[in-house]
Amino acid sequence: QVKRAVALIHEDKEFLIAAEIGNYKMLEILIRQGVDIQQMDHLGRNALHLAVCADSMDTIVLLLNAGVKTNVKDNLGMTPLSLSLMRRPSLEVAHLLFDHGAKIIPRLKPMDTGLFLQFVMMCTPTDEETKILALLIDKGALINDPEAPGGRQALHFAAMSDNCPLIQILINLGADLFLINHRNQTPIDVALSFKCKNAYTFLSKFY
Repeated sequence: QVKRAVALIHEDKEFLIAAEIGNYKMLEILIRQGVDIQQMDHLGRNALHLAVCADSMDTIVLLLNAGVKTNVKDNLGMTPLSLSLMRRPSLEVAHLLFDHGAKIIPRLKPMDTGLFLQFVMMCTPTDEETKILALLIDKGALINDPEAPGGRQALHFAAMSDNCPLIQILINLGADLFLINHRNQTPIDVALSFKCKNAYTFLSKFY
């Protein structure tokens, strides 16, 4: 029994390591042998969390087809989808995860910014990121979110970062120019407050 337990521990570790390094053949073998595909590491990450960090498309597809759960949160509250978007944003991976049941998990705490705002805050935006923003909205993310912490909308964050391309993209996607934050500020007020001249000038065209 002890030998069997040790073998199982070793096997479990092998599966997660194989996912982390993108070892497709090893994963195939372990899955055929009946390994527990839902197992997690000490940080609460499952094989999909590890595979999206490795950016191994074949591995991600294999794990999804095997039935590895897409909406598991790790110890930091990250799902495979959110981890993918924060680490290695990929439209293809996002589509795959959504096609296999991934959801935009609702905020559980009042000050939780949520996936959409987190992604907006890290956007350059590249063409890929622009398409991901549109996909997130299509999948239920709110570009105008009445429950956003402090009333801060995506457009407020774009204004305070002086990011005119992002401002334009958000407006194209339906961002409300007149929503106010907890300080009663619209996005253009935020641009003025943070001395973001480019954003202020750009936003002035819409008021």
